[in-house]
Amino acid sequence: MAISEQLDDRPLEGELLAVAEAAGARLRAETDQDDEASRAAAEALVSAASAAMGAGHSLTAIASAEADGKDTVRQALRDDALRLVESTGEQARAMRAEHYQAIARATRLGLAMREIAQAAGVAHGTIRAINNRLAGGSSGDLDIDPTEDGHSEDEG
Repeated sequence: MAISEQLDDRPLEGELLAVAEAAGARLRAETDQDDEASRAAAEALVSAASAAMGAGHSLTAIASAEADGKDTVRQALRDDALRLVESTGEQARAMRAEHYQAIARATRLGLAMREIAQAAGVAHGTIRAINNRLAGGSSGDLDIDPTEDGHSEDEG
């Protein structure tokens, strides 16, 4: 939906609408990490703001239009962004549980904790903590700090 269609409470016109649309395009490009589109949108925003100033609009009105444009894009993308966060969070938890089970398997195989830690990219104390928690039956959300044993990952 276009910004002009979403700003019903305070419809923007002409130069201010261009500011809002450019600001929204810039936020969308930055959100998508599209550097080229972000630069183009930033240039369009500067141009639109300059045109709005030239048309006699106050800096307050221009800043408000910019904020409105960003807010419109933020609202349009909100649900998808939150669904993605939820989905990737579920995937991360599943992968972490699988990773911990692989660590437990390597431990049951009798491999040295330092060797397992090196393969996992964590301190050996982290491997010990994972195994202790798994042995205690709490295999759910194991939020383990990779350096909780006081050693850096490079010391392994």
